[in-house]
Amino acid sequence: MTEGAEGAEGAADGEAPEAPEAHEGHEGYEGSEGAADEGSFFGMQSEGLVLTGLALGPGLRRLARVCLAAALGLGVLFWAVLVLVYGYRVCFQGSSTNPDMPNLADGRPWAAYYLVGALWAVGVGVWGLATRGGFARLAWCFACLVTAFFWPLGLAASVGAMAIRRPGAAMSRRLLLAGLAVLVAAGGVAWRVDAPASDAEQVAVGADGDLLGTWHSRSGMSVELRPDGTFAASPLTGGGLRDGEPIAASSGRWDAESADGHSGVRLLVDGDLSNSLWFDLYKAGPDLLLCSTNDPDDPCQVALRRY
Repeated sequence: MTEGAEGAEGAADGEAPEAPEAHEGHEGYEGSEGAADEGSFFGMQSEGLVLTGLALGPGLRRLARVCLAAALGLGVLFWAVLVLVYGYRVCFQGSSTNPDMPNLADGRPWAAYYLVGALWAVGVGVWGLATRGGFARLAWCFACLVTAFFWPLGLAASVGAMAIRRPGAAMSRRLLLAGLAVLVAAGGVAWRVDAPASDAEQVAVGADGDLLGTWHSRSGMSVELRPDGTFAASPLTGGGLRDGEPIAASSGRWDAESADGHSGVRLLVDGDLSNSLWFDLYKAGPDLLLCSTNDPDDPCQVALRRY
């Protein structure tokens, strides 16, 4: 009886023939099993994603989203405070916050620009938290918060993304959104760039003759700079003048000095260099100011201007 017949007879008797093990004598089986193990490393799906870190496990993804949501919440609180600050400046502060500089440019339009940015940041942050978006949405909202000082670009990018991500929308609507994005970006950037300077700035003069005349402070102090290089001053008081010690009415010589592109006036009281006073030259709107200070954050503690 042949081997084939014997096998058939065994099958007829109900005994299934013994199947050879698939791995026996199969070259490369171990390699396939190792590849499968690599694919499940820490829940990752492939070695490439393991190396790049793009496929985080479920726990890490959830942790990252929680941390991003917490940062977004803190950012919303920060910008909410700035909404109050800029809102107060726009609604309640006058056109000039320094009575020594009445012709200084109105800073409220500049504050309004930042108020819009703060409102944009709070709005997009609250939307991201309220909708419980995924990691991508939270990241986008957080990026808008971080760049809210340049809100025209973030707002324009958001409108442009709406136009791109809606391929099924009518072409006219998509073109309208794209045009709106361009207008927002151009108009917002122009608003920011063209805002007038709302602080006094140090300047230089071309000749000493530009400084001649009588300079007054709001408190009644005065300094007269004469063409012959002499001056006459009333009693001077205030911060920046010898640490606030009053200086009696004086006279002497004056000299204009320039350094780093900025001008100033030195008063030699009674002609003595060791007994001198220094005033920096500033410009606030159309007005020139002689300023003296002890505080770098307040350059015009004592401000004299010609009027």
